[in-house]
Amino acid sequence: MPYFSDIQPFYDALGELFEKLSSDPVIKEKALASKLLVHFIYSDPDGEVWIDCRGDDMLLLTGPKDFTDSDATLRMATDTAHKFWLGKLNLIKALTSGEIESEGSVPKLLKMLPVIKPAFKIYPEILKEKGLESIIDVK
Repeated sequence: MPYFSDIQPFYDALGELFEKLSSDPVIKEKALASKLLVHFIYSDPDGEVWIDCRGDDMLLLTGPKDFTDSDATLRMATDTAHKFWLGKLNLIKALTSGEIESEGSVPKLLKMLPVIKPAFKIYPEILKEKGLESIIDVK
């Protein structure tokens, strides 16, 4: 049984997470300096997220979009993404094992990991605020 039965609560948590991350001037500056557009395709439940750092703001967009020029596309189960944002997923292992399938410039993405590290503390706090404590302690 997936942690999220519907994609919307996951979208809501990510949206709040990115609002908090983008309110930190250091994180925002480093993210925007990357100029990355990253596409995430989720399954079970199905969804899509775009992180756009090409302009003046860090944008998190949900659902299908008409962009054709993403720097990287990552495909994974929504549960895998959930574990990542909890800080409980080894990204390199997930990429090499096929748990996450990737296209494009993954090395650029990996350089962003230190920038988004604060997210691993913020995301579980957001889940608690939303009454989703039961899905925080995952293996």
